Amino acid sequence: MERRFALVEAAVSCGSPTRGTEGAFDALTAAGLPAVFGDARLLPMEKLPPCARWPEGLRHLDTVMEVCRRLRAGVLDALGRGEYPVVVGGDHSCAMGTLAALGEFYGAENVAVVYVDAHTDINTEETSESGCIHGMDLAAACGLCCDALTVGRNRVNLLGENLHIIGARSIDPPEYGIVERLGAHLYTAQEVRRRGLEAVLAEILPALAGKRVHISFDVDVLDPSEFTATGYNIPGGLAAAEVERILSAVLDTGRTVSFECVEYNPALDPSEADLNTLMGILKMVSEKLK
Repeated sequence: MERRFALVEAAVSCGSPTRGTEGAFDALTAAGLPAVFGDARLLPMEKLPPCARWPEGLRHLDTVMEVCRRLRAGVLDALGRGEYPVVVGGDHSCAMGTLAALGEFYGAENVAVVYVDAHTDINTEETSESGCIHGMDLAAACGLCCDALTVGRNRVNLLGENLHIIGARSIDPPEYGIVERLGAHLYTAQEVRRRGLEAVLAEILPALAGKRVHISFDVDVLDPSEFTATGYNIPGGLAAAEVERILSAVLDTGRTVSFECVEYNPALDPSEADLNTLMGILKMVSEKLK
């Protein structure tokens, strides 16, 4: 039976320091993304204004959490219909909503996450220096954050051993300790260079056996020489071909149940060159899933 897809919008940018990523869904939809995923059902989202006040250390909390609650409902709706949810953000705070839905639907202990990102996003509200929630989503999904960052009825409590972060190169000092305590698997961009991508994949892929796998792809993992339409342009990133290899290898396991693409900012892409690069990556993803 042919796989059916749902494109689920996560219209948020105020989990990050810059505005613009809330327009990613519209830009990718206009570029033909629904057809790429076989006339996918669209679940658009109202674009909410950033809230004016928030608690210390949790910038724009109310808006971020409302987006995540709506996203959780959309992903659960897609899963309940037997569709494959493709989440289009938005900044990476939206992953709290996606992971809340997956944990609720499949059981958190059964979910593995392949997190392809320039950052580890595993600060808590106590360790974060910026207070930007897009850097806390994995910590929240692992049950490490305050109740205010709980999206659904209960904390997700992902198991650290089921978390695989690839391509990180901007990591806050406290995050190393959090990764170690959780038993999560961190493969920095430097390690990928040193050991080789295939050696890293040879460790990750067997660990996905028996799991429901979620891929969360942040475009800032890409090197700025190939992609700049995002809030962070950090040298030493992965090439588009390397990102495609990672995504392809994980998709080829047949274990994935959802895919997420975040942090593309069309406001920083007047020529649409990066839009074309991203559409190429997403076309490959769709071909692997069909």
